[in-house]
Amino acid sequence: MYENQISAGGPEEEFPVLPKVPEMPPLPQAFRLGVLGGTFDPPHLGHSELASEILRLGLCDEIMFIPTGLPPHKNHEYITAAQQRQDMLKLVMQSNPGFSYSDIELSRSDSKSYTYDTMQMLRSIFPDQQLYFIMGMDCLINLHNWHRATELVRLCNFIIYPRPGLRAPFYNELLGRFGDKSSCKLLDSIVEADELPLWDISSSDLRQARRAGGDLGAYLLPEVWNYVQEKRLYIE
Repeated sequence: MYENQISAGGPEEEFPVLPKVPEMPPLPQAFRLGVLGGTFDPPHLGHSELASEILRLGLCDEIMFIPTGLPPHKNHEYITAAQQRQDMLKLVMQSNPGFSYSDIELSRSDSKSYTYDTMQMLRSIFPDQQLYFIMGMDCLINLHNWHRATELVRLCNFIIYPRPGLRAPFYNELLGRFGDKSSCKLLDSIVEADELPLWDISSSDLRQARRAGGDLGAYLLPEVWNYVQEKRLYIE
């Protein structure tokens, strides 16, 4: 018997011809806005190169730099005037078309700048965008001490970059503070160390070096370094 022979017992069954389903383009991905906060006093190459690499890796579509007003953890530290920090950030914006900045914290009347409040405001301004808060491993380690930390973790996505000498928290270290789902979310947000540049510098180190007569040209964009010298910043 041939393998393709129709078995006896009746005519071949007819199946209805289904209409061809047209191919559809993939659904558009929501715009991903990365938020990088800090005093940016001054904004240095560690900030701009980190942001550039996040864009290059395709983790975000745009990085918004947000200079803080009065950070809660820097009550007694002098911070350069808001206008001058904005001026320096505007110079940084020219280095990458994927950079933007906002004065959303500087324009607030509140005495403190809390990340949760800022991200909640951004969520209302950009309801259709995916928000990613960018922070270092040092921030993750101390995140449970932040204002409304558990709500912040639920509110937005994260991109967490490594810091020299710091390990990521273990799952069990986060579990009691944030619960299972949020702990996994935070750990999954960590970017591998070999994918991002590690700058072991801080703005406070640069201010101190400047007061000691140091040359900051290797750590700042040329335009920012020229501005620092022209305005005689960080020499007193």
